[in-house]
Amino acid sequence: MSKWFSLIGIVAIAILGWFYSNAKATSATQWQNLSPGIDYANLNLNPGTLHAFKIDLKKNRLALISPQEPQTAKDMALSSQALIVTNAGFFTPEGTPLGLRINDGKVLSSSKPISWWGIFYLENNTPFIRSLNQFKLTESIDFAVQAGPRLLIARNIPHLKEGIDNRTAVGYNAENKVILVVTENAQLTTADLAAILGKPEKHGGLGCLYALNLDGGSSSQVYAQIGKFNLDVPNYRPVADGVAILPKYTHSS
Repeated sequence: MSKWFSLIGIVAIAILGWFYSNAKATSATQWQNLSPGIDYANLNLNPGTLHAFKIDLKKNRLALISPQEPQTAKDMALSSQALIVTNAGFFTPEGTPLGLRINDGKVLSSSKPISWWGIFYLENNTPFIRSLNQFKLTESIDFAVQAGPRLLIARNIPHLKEGIDNRTAVGYNAENKVILVVTENAQLTTADLAAILGKPEKHGGLGCLYALNLDGGSSSQVYAQIGKFNLDVPNYRPVADGVAILPKYTHSS
């Protein structure tokens, strides 16, 4: 009888192992290609959703949209004909951006000496996220936005404060593809978001090496119109500027 129980146990373990391995196999992040160099994924956060875009900088470019007055992501996208626009960094109640902003190589706003902020920037079309004291302004930097906190530093999650809210973030993976994310109806801590951003894609994450939190809460929003794909996650608060994704051959306004 004990031999039969042992055999049943072995079979049960084998079946559980099969289900577990197949569950892991099907839990990989599923990306949908929207256009050359732009993929989209949505992750169920229960409650809420995380919208993620993976951007190939060889085929697309980043730009800052800086309207005269605060606007929604949708308004900025429609006026600039951008494929995607999210909110950017922090700003004053009057609508003045706070922290470094660089667009097309031009400094639009100077950096702020805040220790827990970081800078996402493109130098020679390669993404970086660094602290202010690691950052050096050069003529080869054509895009930058300062915000915080840094969520991932070489795949490691730094000490992050508590607090839940909707989130917008930017990061990049080992292939130097930019990952742009916005949550919808999801109350996350920055540590929760960092864990999702850093988790490998094969395990349902986004595979980022470095990531930076942008403005969130009532500012967090995204608008995307790419062919038949449309995504509109609005918010009640217009923002000072936006991070836009455009094809290489177009220009922002």
